[in-house]
Amino acid sequence: MDKILRSIFILLLLSPIASFGQKKAEVWRYEGPRIGIDVSRFLLPFMQKSTQGGFEIQADFPYKGNFFPTVEAGYMSVDDVKESFHYTNKGAYGRLGVDVNINKFESLSDHDLVFVGARYGFSRFSQETLSASYTNYWGTYQTSYPKDYLNAHWAELVFGLKGELLPNFFFGWTVRAKFFLTGSKDAYVKPYVIPGLGYTTSEVPFDFSVTVSYRIPLMKTKTLPKPLKGASTKQSDDDEEYENPELNNNSSGFGSGTRRNSQQF
Repeated sequence: MDKILRSIFILLLLSPIASFGQKKAEVWRYEGPRIGIDVSRFLLPFMQKSTQGGFEIQADFPYKGNFFPTVEAGYMSVDDVKESFHYTNKGAYGRLGVDVNINKFESLSDHDLVFVGARYGFSRFSQETLSASYTNYWGTYQTSYPKDYLNAHWAELVFGLKGELLPNFFFGWTVRAKFFLTGSKDAYVKPYVIPGLGYTTSEVPFDFSVTVSYRIPLMKTKTLPKPLKGASTKQSDDDEEYENPELNNNSSGFGSGTRRNSQQF
């Protein structure tokens, strides 16, 4: 019994010494391209009366900490049947733009975004009216219009959020206002819907999307991106080690390690 008590006493004495000798885990900020998918596109067939399908993928890359050049591409198909017409439309679309983070990062491990952005969108698609009926003084007539291949161009204003739920995994949503710029015309029927833009029944279509994305952590740094003017500021205890003149004097944002031992991989 005495031996057991002596052993416990020695362990209690040595445990603080062992913990004192352990180094504090080093903190890095990881950055890289983020690739995601718009999961709301898979819900549209259940939310719309028309048979609608498609998909959209998105990618962005951090530039100088708060800027995220963005590429989006997708495919959309519509098979809309109503009493007076049967309309089909399908095609691919793409968008190019940039998102700007307007929220201050609180620590090296903080990657949550509140952003505004802009997009240029373009689409190539086909449409066909398989049947259409109209009524005039002489009665009701049934007709159809042949398939035509068209294109369209538009601009978008974007507001959204992206939060890191798990390391490198993000969940977010965006709200978009879309403005038609120009496009080709069908000789018979004005496009009822444009892939990527949406239904043309509104002069300024609005869209809502929900994304799940993964960041590829290609780079690491000790530099915390400098917040933009007007961004909300909230000092975190984790920032004290990194926000001082010696470390941030030459900081220009992501990717520019200001410590002498900063690394990349």
